[in-house]
Amino acid sequence: MTKFLIGLLFCITTSWSNNSWSQSPTRHRERLVVDTSLFLPVNGVTQYLEIKGSTRTKPVLLFIHGGPSWSATPMNRKYNQSLSKDFIFVSWDQRNSGKFQTDTTATLNPELYVEDAHVVTQYLKRTFHQNKIFVVGHSWGSLIGAMLVRKYPTDYAAFISVGQFVNARKSEMLARDFVMQQASLQKDTATLNALATIPFSEKEGYKNGFDDKFKFRMLSGKYLTSKKAVDMPNPIQLYSDYSALDWMTPAMRDSKQLFNYTEKTNLFQHNKFKLLVYFFVGKYDYTTSAEIAKQYFKTIKAPKKKLFVFEHSGHGPNWQEPTLFHKRLLEVAADNKTNKFS
Repeated sequence: MTKFLIGLLFCITTSWSNNSWSQSPTRHRERLVVDTSLFLPVNGVTQYLEIKGSTRTKPVLLFIHGGPSWSATPMNRKYNQSLSKDFIFVSWDQRNSGKFQTDTTATLNPELYVEDAHVVTQYLKRTFHQNKIFVVGHSWGSLIGAMLVRKYPTDYAAFISVGQFVNARKSEMLARDFVMQQASLQKDTATLNALATIPFSEKEGYKNGFDDKFKFRMLSGKYLTSKKAVDMPNPIQLYSDYSALDWMTPAMRDSKQLFNYTEKTNLFQHNKFKLLVYFFVGKYDYTTSAEIAKQYFKTIKAPKKKLFVFEHSGHGPNWQEPTLFHKRLLEVAADNKTNKFS
């Protein structure tokens, strides 16, 4: 499963009760349960949301997935459903991801995804009558999340970064150095020879752009996926409504289109936040370098910030250590206990 994530870095239905209001506490609780899926109009296209919560008064937690165009909904279903006990947990398929993949005409850029996320935010705030929501951004989604909360800080209670995307070329250089070191230790001359045909420098990047980066990711997956981190299944096969989808075409097309933006990203130049910031870092994350995420975190200026290291995780601590992920999110919510979510 991790190989898939590494390689790609980068109509409403409800089950709310139909019964009349009752004075019974059980019936009342049933009416408050959130279990909804919908296609939401967002900036000219429809985008899919799954929303689950034990009551409508829990704080809203929006998950912004990575990729680009690589839906996390199957993984969120499998590993993070317990979050619905303490949050209204929202899994969002971004444009061209998951259940809606037909927007092939838009000129993609990170700002467009930020505005999409803000439309989704406004919908969630209106629907659940909350002034602020929590945002989790994973991988590519951490870049969008960081941009989002910096642009619209008053809409968010906190930003939770997972696998933070900071500086693509710096991270790539560290990943290549690590792969060469491991391949040398294993006397893996085939990998070393193949790497020599994909030249890279931190200053110039890859000569053939996204095509070379994709070759490196496919070549290096066996080393970037640490055996010390918990392995995960292939999300394509987890659920029938997702297994039938075309995952590769939108991911490849959109990643290539967005490559020139992500390749030049340097969040070290954007380190001031007006809200609480939390970094969840997998100890063995070589996809978006854990080391660089920590360096960036040190520079962040925010009203409050915390960094949590997940000792048994790589690029996906939210799925590799879901119980600890849930626990840490409760700590984040506790830091915001003075906010009113209802």
